Amino acid sequence: MYKKNDEPGDILLRDWIAYIHDKLGQEQWITVYSSHRGDWGATYFFSALIPNSKIEESLNNESWDLHIGDGMPGFSVSYTNGVKQVKYHRFGDDDGIEPLILYRQFHGIKNDYVEVSEEFRLFHNLYHDTVNNKFIKIDDSGNEEDVILFEEDRVQIKLKYLKQFLAIKEMHLAIYFSIDRYSNKSLKDYGLMEEVRKTVKEGNIRYHIFIEESKYPIYDNKPLLSRIEGKKLIPGVPKEKSGIWPYNEQEKEEYEEFIIDTDENGEPVFYTCNPNELADYFGKNPGAPHYLTPVFFRRDVLTKYYSKPELYSVEDGYLRCGGLWGLRIDNNHEKYVVVYLGDLGRDLPPGERAYWKSFNVTPDGTISDVNWKRNFLGEFADPEKADLVFKLQFNVFQKKWQKKFGWPLFKPLSEDDEHNFKALRVPITNEQHEFDQQVLSLAKVLIDSLNEKQIEQHIPEELPNNTKGIAKLAKFLEAQGLMDFESYIKFLRSLWDLRIGAGHRKGDTYQRGAAYFKLEERPLAQAFAEILEQATTFLKYLDEKFLSTEKFPESYDD
Repeated sequence: MYKKNDEPGDILLRDWIAYIHDKLGQEQWITVYSSHRGDWGATYFFSALIPNSKIEESLNNESWDLHIGDGMPGFSVSYTNGVKQVKYHRFGDDDGIEPLILYRQFHGIKNDYVEVSEEFRLFHNLYHDTVNNKFIKIDDSGNEEDVILFEEDRVQIKLKYLKQFLAIKEMHLAIYFSIDRYSNKSLKDYGLMEEVRKTVKEGNIRYHIFIEESKYPIYDNKPLLSRIEGKKLIPGVPKEKSGIWPYNEQEKEEYEEFIIDTDENGEPVFYTCNPNELADYFGKNPGAPHYLTPVFFRRDVLTKYYSKPELYSVEDGYLRCGGLWGLRIDNNHEKYVVVYLGDLGRDLPPGERAYWKSFNVTPDGTISDVNWKRNFLGEFADPEKADLVFKLQFNVFQKKWQKKFGWPLFKPLSEDDEHNFKALRVPITNEQHEFDQQVLSLAKVLIDSLNEKQIEQHIPEELPNNTKGIAKLAKFLEAQGLMDFESYIKFLRSLWDLRIGAGHRKGDTYQRGAAYFKLEERPLAQAFAEILEQATTFLKYLDEKFLSTEKFPESYDD
C-alpha cells in the first residue's frame, strides 16, 4: 500500500482507513518512515516518541507533533523583563517529544538521508550491516536478527524491539501519516453532492479526512483530491514483560534434560543440566548426578558451527562463539562429541541447549583418552583426531618456519579464505559434496598458499615460465640436497588431482587422484582422515629436514 501511488485508487480512502484502524502499529514490521509520490497519490509516514503523560494532549488534534526534518538539536530565545534568555534543546523543543526518525538534509551539497535514533540503536546494541543497509541484533547465542530495514524511501523497525524501547522510556510511539489520492473524475461521479470534511477520534487514533474538487487542478489536471492526515499512538509493553534487565530478573531460566544413562530396560535416563542441581566434589546435592557426567552427542552437532566459521570456532577441546560464549567439548572421541552435563547448563545459552539436545544419544563408552589426561590427570596431551592433529602441526610449523627464516612457507589465508582452515575437518558424512569441500579447503591451505615468490628465490637454476607451485617446491627441495621427497610431491600432486575434480567436472584427472588415495576401498570420511594424516606426515618431514637441524642449508645464509 505504501507505494501504490502509480495507479488510481479508492478516492474515498477506505483501504487506508481500514488499515490505520486494524493493522497500523500491530504488524511485525512497523513502517516508521515513508515518502512516496506517484501520478495518482502520495504517502508520507513519520514517527516520534511521546511521553505517556502527554498522550491525551497529543490526541486533542490531528496535527503532527513533530514534522519531517524537525527534532534536531537547537535553541529557543525568550525575553524576561527585557533580558534575552537563550536555552538549548537537545531535541529542538521543550515538550519532551523526541524524534525516532531523523531526516538529515544537506541542501544539495550531499545526498539527504534518514537515520533512526541513536539511543534506540545503542539501547539494543545494534550492528550496522552497511552492505545491506540494515541494523541487526546479535543474541546471546550469536544468532543474528534484523531489527531495522532501510529501503530507498521507507524505514521499518521490528515491533518487538520498539515495544521494549517504549516500555523502558515510558513513552508511546506516534505514527504520523498524510495520504493523498488524486482523481480525474468529479465528486458527482462518486455519488458525492458536496465536499467531505470529517475529523475522527477513536481510542489512540486521531485524523482528519477531506475530499475536495478544484476548478484549477494542480495534480496533473486531476481535479479531485482526497487526503487523510493524522496520527496513531502505540504503547509499549509493561516493563515487567519487556524481557529487559533488570525487569526480567523474576524470569526463571529453563534448563534442558539430557540423556545420561539407560535404565534396566534399556530406556534412556534424562537429567537436568542445571548446575545448581548437580553433585560436585564438595558434597553438593548428594545423590544427584555429578557435574562432570559425560553426555554424548552425534558428531554432526558440530555441522552448524563448522558452517559459520566467521562466527564460531571449533578448536581442539573447545567450541566458542566469538566473545559471547565458549564450551569445553571432547571432540577427540572416536565416534561422538562428549560434553559434561554441568557445562551444558553453565556455558551454553538456552537456545543452544535445545539445539544440542536434538543430537543427544545414549552414552556409549567413556570420554577419550586425551580428555581423560587433560581434565582428570592434569597432563598435557596432543589431540588424536586427524583434523585436530593436522591443524596443530600446521600452526606450529608455520610459527617455527617464520621465526627461523623470516618468511612463511605457506602464505597466510586472506580474510575471505580463512574459513578454509577454520572449517577444515574430517567429514561428518560420507557424502561426496562434503568430501569435495574439504579437499578444496586442504588444497587451498597446502598448495594454493605455497609462497612461490620466496621459494623461487632459493632455486639456483632458472625455471621455465610455466613452472607452478608443486613443481617449484620440488625444485626447491632438490636444491637443498634432499633426496627423499618424491613421495610427498606425489601426495601433493594427487591431492591437486582431487581438487581439480572437486572444483570442476570429474574426469580422468580426478580418477587418477582417487586411485592414489584408494577412495573406492573405504568410506569418504575415513579416506579424508587418512589424507589429513598424510598431510601431517608431510609437515613433519619438512620440520625434521629444515627446522630440527642446528644450521639451515647454506643456500639460505643471506
